[in-house]
Order: sequence, then structure tokens, then C-alpha cells
Amino acid sequence: MMREIIYSLPEQIREAAGSVPERLFRNRVYDNALICGMGGSGISGEIAAALYPQVRITVNKDYLVPGFVDKKTLAILVSYSGNTEETLANYGQLLRRGIDMVLISSDGKLHKKKAGRKIKVPAGLPPRGALGYLFTPLPMIMRRANLIPRDPRRELQELAAFLAGQRDRIEEMARGLAPGFAGRLIILYADSAAFVPVANRWRCQLNENAKVFAHYNVIPEMNHNEIVGLGRPEKFNPDTSVIFINDPLSHPRNRTRRRLLKSLIGNELPAIVEISPKGKNVMQHMFWAIMLGDFVSYYLALEQGVDPLPVVRIEELKRKLAGHRQKIDKR
Repeated sequence: MMREIIYSLPEQIREAAGSVPERLFRNRVYDNALICGMGGSGISGEIAAALYPQVRITVNKDYLVPGFVDKKTLAILVSYSGNTEETLANYGQLLRRGIDMVLISSDGKLHKKKAGRKIKVPAGLPPRGALGYLFTPLPMIMRRANLIPRDPRRELQELAAFLAGQRDRIEEMARGLAPGFAGRLIILYADSAAFVPVANRWRCQLNENAKVFAHYNVIPEMNHNEIVGLGRPEKFNPDTSVIFINDPLSHPRNRTRRRLLKSLIGNELPAIVEISPKGKNVMQHMFWAIMLGDFVSYYLALEQGVDPLPVVRIEELKRKLAGHRQKIDKR
């Protein structure tokens, strides 16, 4: 089932591109956006923030809403299940402040909340498998709110067509890469701020689908700290893979930094893989790399003999939290 879910990403994007009503807002002026969401729902906000750096977008992954949020903030709450505890806490705080909200969910408590604008997405998927449904409305909403200047529908439709044409090749590449990561610690590096959400998505999918630990960071920041500790303790080096997820539009100095970093660590950490995304624009580059990571996590799960669908520890933690009914801080 997970393989079919990953494969369906282009169809999700195509379907979701028509999910946002034309007349969503009336005579409201916003100067920033707050996107609230956790895990497989929240990654959609990270991608949107990277794709639209001209918009002041804050991605909130906490119980508390930032203090700067005011009547000129458009809040978009994304919870696939509609029952995400942190996002529901955000809803209560935003409601008390009188902040305009758009709610995106498949059902659950969030869908039943009062809001002038709700978008319901298809149910029955793990949240991490609904990225197309959860991300695609975001640029559409921001356009309706006049936060971005151009209608994104054509770009989204082109993205869906591009991924549909590439997915078999992407899947074949992932099938070839995955065995090399079996039983290994995986370290992911993006070489641009735009690709940080891509590296984070790889980490999340490796965690949830393949049930492995993975770490990510970004160049140039890691050059100022992590580079010193990389490869220590040395006993883990033979079982470590380093994956560079390369933004085709990254800063030339970051590309130079990446090449120099490889030369510095190559003797200690020789298992280095470079990912070079395809596409004609940033959105296509990002989603090509995301789809590859999704498939890698799926085939790594199969390689290691684990079921990619269940996330037992997450469900167990939720059950234990339900037994602790502390009042959620509503500051």
C-alpha cells in the first residue's frame, strides 16, 4: 500500500489544485502567514516557506503561537487527522486573538471547529502519505489572500505532469540506492536553505517508513560547527552513509563548500552519495528529490524486512499522553 501512496503524489497534487474556492477572502489585507502543523502535516508548511521566500511565513511546531501574530497574520492550520494536539492548542489561542484562520484536515476535531474557511482533504492515508493534498492548497490560499503575486495553478499542474513522467525512473533509482543504506546511520546534507525541507522530509520518511535513525543539516551552517565533530566516534564510520541532496540553484560558494567537505571527510566516511534533482524550476527540483526520498525509505523498509506503514512508537506515545490530562498551556 505504501508504494501506491508514494506513487500517487502527482494525482494528489492535480486533484488538490482545484480544492480551494476562488472567493476565499473578502477585502482583507495580510502581511504574513502562520502555518501550524506537526510531522507529515507540518512539512507542507516548511516546503511552502522555502518556495515563497518573498512572503513572511512562520511555520509553527509547538503548543504556543508566537507573540507577534496579529490581525494582519493569516493562520493556516494543517492537521491531516484533525486531532493533532499541538495544532488544536494553536487553534484555541488564535481564536481568542481573533486571527483569521484556514483549517485543512481530513476530519477530526479540527474539521468540526468554527472557522470561516475549511478545506477537507481525502481521508484514509497516513499523514506522511498525503503530502500532495496538504501542500497544494497552501500556495492557492496564499494567492487568494494576495500574499503571492501569481496564480500558482499552472505551476502546480506542470509539477503534477512532471512527476507523473518521472516517477518510474525515480522509483527505479530509489530501488537501486536503498540496499546501500541498510543497517547504516544516515546523515543528510542540503546545500541551500531552500532544500532544508527536502532533507527534513527524507529524515522523516526514513524514520517512519524504514524505522531508522537519520540526521540532517545544511551547508553552510554545518561548516561552522558540525564539520568538526563529523566522523566521531570513529567506530560508527564504517556503518555511516552521508547523502548530499544538492539544490541545482544553490549558491556557488555552497557548491564549493560541498566539494571541499567531501574531500575532507572522504577518507573517514567514504560511503557518500550525491542526489542531483531533475526539473526546470525550484518546485520541480524539490518534489523530484522528495519523491526519491519517499521511495528510498519504502525500499529500505523492504530491504530491512519491516512494514513501512505502522508507526508503533508514535501511537504508543499518543496513548500514554491520553492518560496524562494536564491542562495545555493557553498563553
